[in-house]
Amino acid sequence: MRTSIESRGIVAESAKNRDSEEVRQFNHTYYQGLLLMVGNLHNMSTFIPKQDKNKRFYDGRVLGEISSIDDLPPFSYRHILKRCSTIDTVWFNDRGMPHSFFEVEHSTDIQNSLLKYNDLQDFYARMVIVADAKRKDEFQEKMKYRSFDDLRKNRRVTFLSYDALIKQYEQEIERQAFDVIL
Repeated sequence: MRTSIESRGIVAESAKNRDSEEVRQFNHTYYQGLLLMVGNLHNMSTFIPKQDKNKRFYDGRVLGEISSIDDLPPFSYRHILKRCSTIDTVWFNDRGMPHSFFEVEHSTDIQNSLLKYNDLQDFYARMVIVADAKRKDEFQEKMKYRSFDDLRKNRRVTFLSYDALIKQYEQEIERQAFDVIL
């Protein structure tokens, strides 16, 4: 079993490797892939940064195969597009405008993502930090920083746990199986 998992690029987590870079990288890629899949199921155009396109998802495909667009739509100024191009996963609506920004925070500082969101707050787009539920307190503490007053007061950024993401992905897959949705 372990050999077949590893041949598909999946790193099985164990007590020995739990905090390894290899496991952190796999987990980040896994949740990024789920975000792409859900966005695609919602008929959004989905984008990931160029440096993530060759990372393997659990089903053997690379993220670049799951993402529906290779380049950001030209929705703003060059410096804004450059900032947006580093967001882990972005969903775009059918007008080519950002619908949702997602930053997967598996091991990095949540504050870095909040700084990106601070720069992008003038867009009417959802901004989400995706992380282990254990990091929600950290997220809430960082949101109290004065630098993020506007993000906090206007409730621009939300927290989504990994478990909630998995559940929503599974529900969306189940919903897609219905011939008729009431």
